[in-house]
Amino acid sequence: MATLAAFQPATPAMIVGHGSGDEPLPLELGEPFALLGGDRLGPDGIPFLVMHEHQPEFLDWVRERCAAMLAVERPWFGGGTLILGGVPGAGRTHAARWLARVAGVPHAVLNLTDPVIAANVAASGEIGEAVGASPVTIGMATARCANPIVTVLGADRVGDDVLAGLHAMLDPARCRRWREDRLGIDVDLGEVTWVLQRDLQRGVPSWVAPEADAVALRPIPGGTDHVLALSICLEAMGDLGIDPRSGACSWDRISEQLPRYSYSSAKALYADMVNALRGCLRPTDSRFDPQPF
Repeated sequence: MATLAAFQPATPAMIVGHGSGDEPLPLELGEPFALLGGDRLGPDGIPFLVMHEHQPEFLDWVRERCAAMLAVERPWFGGGTLILGGVPGAGRTHAARWLARVAGVPHAVLNLTDPVIAANVAASGEIGEAVGASPVTIGMATARCANPIVTVLGADRVGDDVLAGLHAMLDPARCRRWREDRLGIDVDLGEVTWVLQRDLQRGVPSWVAPEADAVALRPIPGGTDHVLALSICLEAMGDLGIDPRSGACSWDRISEQLPRYSYSSAKALYADMVNALRGCLRPTDSRFDPQPF
């Protein structure tokens, strides 16, 4: 008698690319891309794994977004648009990048202070002279995922022409057919989670993202005995290809390798964490030959 395989729920998917002809779309954008994170929306999933108890306002926002997706029976992670403020070094990029990792979706960066990217965003839909495809589209195509998390840098520093182009990417009425000029197609950005960084001294004009949520991160805790250090450690392990379950790097050994001072930024803590992890894996004798990262 045949044994039935265990039931596996289907992963939702959508087509993000739309062209005008019958030719296959570039980057396989005409194929279904997955919508990910639905298996982690519960309280013991993304809200637990994101590990930001030191940033309660951000953690509350994550919980609310997961609950909202469950309430409307949309089984994937979707955060809409978040304006993420705070003092320099508070860990805004780490928060977005780590959220993407625990949600299982790609993380992309849209740096509006880059003149090439700024020109492409400002001119989208007006002229077909874009120098390159958007990092958002490339990130979606590389991971074959329709709901990435995108960190937007410089929305508090650029002019209205660039902000108007960004508004078209965020606007629910237009983002479903955002023009990717370089590829000559329309791209559906409707399931992207946007995280717009801003400094406390600068603001993002309200017309750019009128329905956005807003959270201000607190300064990072002192020392390394806090959950931020652990989440940054896990992020660095992922970047270096270290399996946390392998036991190759215990927290005691990592702590011994870290400098004995407090940190003013998450970026500095990440840099020292990478060096500490490499120190833990450094051979202690000639018989140990670690695999290269």
